[in-house]
Amino acid sequence: MGHEPVMENPSGRLINTEDFSSEEESIDIHYYLWMLRRGKWIILICVLLGLLAAGWINMTTVPVYSSSSTFIYNTDNSMARTLDMPVSSWFQMDAMRNDQIYLINSRTLAEQVADSVLQSPDADSLIAVLFQGDIPERQYIRNSLAGLAQSCVSVSWIKDSDFFVLTGTGYTPEASAVITNLVLHVYYRWNRLQARGENREVRLFLEEQLNLVSSQLADDENALLVFKETNGITDIDAETGQLINRLAGFETQMRAAGADREAARVRRDYLTELLNQQRESVEVEISDANSAYVDQIQRDLARYESARASLLAQGAAPDSDPVTAMEQNIETRRQELEEALSEISEMDYPYEPRRGMENLFSSLASAEADFRSSSARKQALQHELDLMSAGLSELPDMEYQLVALERNRTVSENIYILLRTRFEEIRIAEVGQMGNVTIVDTALSGSMIKPTTRRNLIMGILVGFALGIGIVFMLNQVNNTLRSPEQLEKMGITLLGVIPQFSIKKSTFLLAILESPKSPSAEAIRDLRTSMSFVRPGEGISKLLITSSGPQEGKSSISSNLAVAEAHAGKRVILIDCDLRRPVINKAFGFQRKPGFTELITGQATVEEVIRKTDIPGLSVICSGHIPSNPAEIIESAVRQEIFNRIEEHADLIIVDSPPAAVVTDAVSMAPSMDSVLLVSRSGKVQQKVVQGVWQKLLRTGAHLSGAVMNDFDPISSYTSYSYYTYRYQYYYSGKS
Repeated sequence: MGHEPVMENPSGRLINTEDFSSEEESIDIHYYLWMLRRGKWIILICVLLGLLAAGWINMTTVPVYSSSSTFIYNTDNSMARTLDMPVSSWFQMDAMRNDQIYLINSRTLAEQVADSVLQSPDADSLIAVLFQGDIPERQYIRNSLAGLAQSCVSVSWIKDSDFFVLTGTGYTPEASAVITNLVLHVYYRWNRLQARGENREVRLFLEEQLNLVSSQLADDENALLVFKETNGITDIDAETGQLINRLAGFETQMRAAGADREAARVRRDYLTELLNQQRESVEVEISDANSAYVDQIQRDLARYESARASLLAQGAAPDSDPVTAMEQNIETRRQELEEALSEISEMDYPYEPRRGMENLFSSLASAEADFRSSSARKQALQHELDLMSAGLSELPDMEYQLVALERNRTVSENIYILLRTRFEEIRIAEVGQMGNVTIVDTALSGSMIKPTTRRNLIMGILVGFALGIGIVFMLNQVNNTLRSPEQLEKMGITLLGVIPQFSIKKSTFLLAILESPKSPSAEAIRDLRTSMSFVRPGEGISKLLITSSGPQEGKSSISSNLAVAEAHAGKRVILIDCDLRRPVINKAFGFQRKPGFTELITGQATVEEVIRKTDIPGLSVICSGHIPSNPAEIIESAVRQEIFNRIEEHADLIIVDSPPAAVVTDAVSMAPSMDSVLLVSRSGKVQQKVVQGVWQKLLRTGAHLSGAVMNDFDPISSYTSYSYYTYRYQYYYSGKS
């Protein structure tokens, strides 16, 4: 078992240094609670200031209102397909949702909102609501509206759902609802327009072709009518009619294939542009996608289309088995071509999980396959048509012209009917395409979100409370004065007594033990007397020097009251006032200063002449005498020890009241000639470092140091872990005996 580290204090007692270190490192919750109680007024003031600041913020903050709407964004894939997705597709869906958030917050959509407001018949009222009368100049109104839509609207996705919440803010409840609904409906229209984009492009193409074919049909009909009237032809024979029908049928199929080819090209170009917009780093050109396998498929398609055209040219019905089988082969090869093109495009342009463009690539490959397949059909039909047209050269000139005119009219009519049918089909498909967005709730008049009155008040209280605690702790940290008995003991100084605050008038405080013998202060002096009796057991103390670190710490009061207490204990006590700078002992007992210690040292008076008896049995006093100009030299006089020896013949105990040791050297020079030294330290008055420095200075003289007494300690308002002091103070202060 190891030995505990110990040290010896000046009184000879052993001190366990581990106990001190553990005390310093331990956290005393009671100390912090005391500190908070002591600084309660600071904390209360800070809390009130925090409340005032919160109130000021609440009164000066411009109110802001918030309104919300909800919508559903459905991804292209249904849940059933989602369950069969690869893992990366879940990230696709998240990326698509994130894209919608970016889109709603984009400058492009904000400008569309601005245009929507400016084009509205209620533009003036909408602008007045949004800007609350502070309307920008006309040239800046569009940019201001766009900035408002972009800065005042936010969108969030509700996790594990397809629901989104669109939130707008404004300076009035109506403004927040208006801006939210404007952004919501513009986004809804934009999404629907994008969903219809592919069909819209094809519809516009078919509409343009319809106008051209309609005009061409009118011209062809007019030309045929003029020819018949001019030549007196009212009807054509059956053989010529059959020839015309065959030629018109082939040309109709050829031109229909050409129309399909152009529609597929329009779709392909639209999808390519859309894909390139989303893939900023790489441009997609699927029309350049080729391979040996793709070339083989295209040759097969051309061969099958040529064979189909030949069958039809030979008079085979469109629903005959050979033609149907050939069409099945064509469709199979077209699907193979689509798959091959899709694989090539995805290999050339690697998949980006964030963008989620799987459906775009699939649609693009389908459009390109349709384009190449229609091109092959048109080429095959054109070849057969050229062969059939070559036989017309053998016809008479008038019949040749009639056949040509009738064929043109019939082809134009058939093409018009075909285009009209497809136009209606694509128009219906476009109208039926509603997009991915479904509005669930539109925004209503908003509720106020700023200032948050209750939260601001709570924050004001919390901030004020925290600030108050911080100030209390800071003041406690910067306050290095001696405040508690424990601090003395942590310096290694023996604590002999704690004197509480005097509760009597200042003019009589030096003799509190006489003025208020039952007070806590008087009882503390008696405790000090008892403690002093155990300082040097067996040897006793005949000369006691009492000093302090600095002025106004109560050393003269402690000297006077301790002298009275010792006299009450039956000792012959002589109290000597050796403070030749600010003597006060004579005032406490009502004597004149002269003759006194100065006269005794200088030989102007004898010991018997300077000793003055008091009304207290056993207590005599030697006053300071006149105040010399060289008090240090008087104190350090060579005859001082001889004089003390002569005074000692008249008393059992000499108590010497000396000047503060940190200010002058009187106490330090007298300490070695005394039996013991008592240091008085006043609570809240002296710095801890000063006390420690004085103690070390006295130690270096080789004098015997009894310990220290803490003066003017308030156990109620000051902290101590020794509940004994607090209990005793309350006991006496309440008048109990």
